[in-house]
Amino acid sequence: MGATLLSPWRAPDPAERAAALPYASLAVDTQGNRGLLVMAYQAGENGRDTFWQAADFATLQLRDGRPVATDGFEATLLGSWLVPLAPPYRYRLHAHWQDRDGREHRDVAMARLECDGPRPVELPLMRKPLERCVERLRWQGGERGTNVLWRDPDTGRLWAGEISLWPDGQRLAWRVARPWTRQPAPAPGS
Repeated sequence: MGATLLSPWRAPDPAERAAALPYASLAVDTQGNRGLLVMAYQAGENGRDTFWQAADFATLQLRDGRPVATDGFEATLLGSWLVPLAPPYRYRLHAHWQDRDGREHRDVAMARLECDGPRPVELPLMRKPLERCVERLRWQGGERGTNVLWRDPDTGRLWAGEISLWPDGQRLAWRVARPWTRQPAPAPGS
């Protein structure tokens, strides 16, 4: 994972590297490894799925700004999805992952989101008013967890986060470095 994030995208400051690249990018930190991932692909309704890659093709998939899959890291998030219960503040969070030894695991958490009012947040290339939201998780396997997400107060789009990808799992922090715009879905038949 360290080589993935740090390979040619290495820079003393991810903001410097993001400013030098003309591509949408994310500043990422996981297990003490920091680096920059660039957008490789955007898909789904209104561009809600984005795929970010490192030089060795390790990939992070976001849906609506939230990590939902990884590939090429020490352990792999095979899938993560939300099932609304009392939107937008109560939901089930499903996680399906594969550990370093290739064993697959699944768990489901009851999640509650508590958001503060918007305040300016420093991102690598800009300052943006965002809500700081604390996500409290109670996993069926017995673990409890807390994640922090920063979202746009008008659209709900996530711009940053610090989360565990699964119960007691790998921590991942990300911040939008160079933003992207959501592309409208293509018209049927085009």
